Amino acid sequence: MAGLAYHRSSDLVERVLATAREQLGMEVAFVSEFAGGQTVLRSLGGDAESFGFRKGAGTPLEDSFCRRVIEGLVPSVVPDAGRDEAVRDLGITRAAGIGSYVGVPLQFSDGRLYGTVCCMSHSPDPSLRERDAGFMGVLARLIAEQLEREELQWEKRRLELRAMGVGALLAALEARDGYTGEHSRAVVGLSVAVARRLGLPEEEVADVEQVALLHDVGKIGVPDSVLNKPGPLEAGERALMREHPAIGERIVASIEGLAHLAPFVRAEHERWDGGGYPDGLSGERIPLASRVVFACDAFHAMTSDRPYREAMGLREALEELRRNAGTQFCPGTVRALLDVVEPDRSDTRGFPTGG
Repeated sequence: MAGLAYHRSSDLVERVLATAREQLGMEVAFVSEFAGGQTVLRSLGGDAESFGFRKGAGTPLEDSFCRRVIEGLVPSVVPDAGRDEAVRDLGITRAAGIGSYVGVPLQFSDGRLYGTVCCMSHSPDPSLRERDAGFMGVLARLIAEQLEREELQWEKRRLELRAMGVGALLAALEARDGYTGEHSRAVVGLSVAVARRLGLPEEEVADVEQVALLHDVGKIGVPDSVLNKPGPLEAGERALMREHPAIGERIVASIEGLAHLAPFVRAEHERWDGGGYPDGLSGERIPLASRVVFACDAFHAMTSDRPYREAMGLREALEELRRNAGTQFCPGTVRALLDVVEPDRSDTRGFPTGG
């Protein structure tokens, strides 16, 4: 995942690689990333062409110096590759014409291993010592700090794009139907609390939050005569309204930074027993984010006034959730929602298992 953020070398990384080459008197320096079973060259400095190296090119991990260094199979400092038993017979040694090598791991502050920082020359260099690996280790920390900064900037920009996309969609939806926009925001707080009660990691909690905001966005494509009808819908009108999850999926799928949420938006009206729409999914085939938002959506709708009916009381709505756990709703999600709404609840006898 990390490599997605830094296909372009920063000036700082290039300067650090130049310093490594100059101080060690070597011909090429590079940053490699371990990605998809390969060692991928992300940044290069020096005479890369004579080694057959190209930025973005990958070598199978099992064939690389870099993996062997990390695993302790190759020393961090190889003054003479032609004489070193650990590397002299490797295909890469012959193919690239490697005579000497210094390489160290490139690790982030949270412990993630990104790859390596390395220098190479075609000629042996008997002057290389372990102290040179220490020098490279200092440079590796500088590069790791820069890559982490770039990763944070990229993630911030990605989240900004998502927020902009969500905001624009909600504004359009509220222009059509004020209740739907207010309802979506109310469902967010419940959904986030339930997701955390379920112990989801924060990245998944963030996805649940976005799905809760977007779950009704497909109603943009529903005619006003249906969307704003003050009474119960007729059969044909209900069919039109049931198209909104699929419409929402298409809208969300078209927006950069939100597309991965499209299947969750589509599945937000699927029932645990398979009687929902649009695909009749059941049980754990329904994405968890969709199950969470579905239950919270229903609870808020039951406890809200609408032009054609008054809101249910809290106790009545909670009893409706209990009654439909295991049929309409995921049982585990309902348990978590009840815990959020009734934190002092202790009686779970007869509650369905699953989910």
